[in-house]
Amino acid sequence: MANKNDASLGDAVNHLARLMTQALGEATAAHGITPGQVPVLKCLWQQDGLTQRELYQRVHIEQATMSNTLSRMERDGLIRRKPDANDRRAQRVMLTAKAKKLQAKIAAAAGAVNKAALGKLKVKDQKVLTDLMGQMIENLTPQA
Repeated sequence: MANKNDASLGDAVNHLARLMTQALGEATAAHGITPGQVPVLKCLWQQDGLTQRELYQRVHIEQATMSNTLSRMERDGLIRRKPDANDRRAQRVMLTAKAKKLQAKIAAAAGAVNKAALGKLKVKDQKVLTDLMGQMIENLTPQA
């Protein structure tokens, strides 16, 4: 491992996540996007108009963190909120034209970070790594 302190799987994963988050931040900063906003944008690019609850459940972050993230995104002109037609307590989160225009650029930036992280790993090893990490995520995901 690159760092002697990465003696356990958890330490190595944490270190890798921090490095990838830093690299993603550098890659998206020119577009005014932070790493914490990328998963929200990805969800909304797939299905615009989700509720805040649906977003924090899909992104797997705390409700308060999602609320703060959405407030910043609204302030920055990336989203707007509109009342849900069926539930007066809920609001739908809608992408703005500005956010829609950024999809290809942010996808390219994230792809470049992934490519850099995978480096010279063989394609078959990349697939094995991704599959194993997916299984580990599944192992640790609480069952509803």
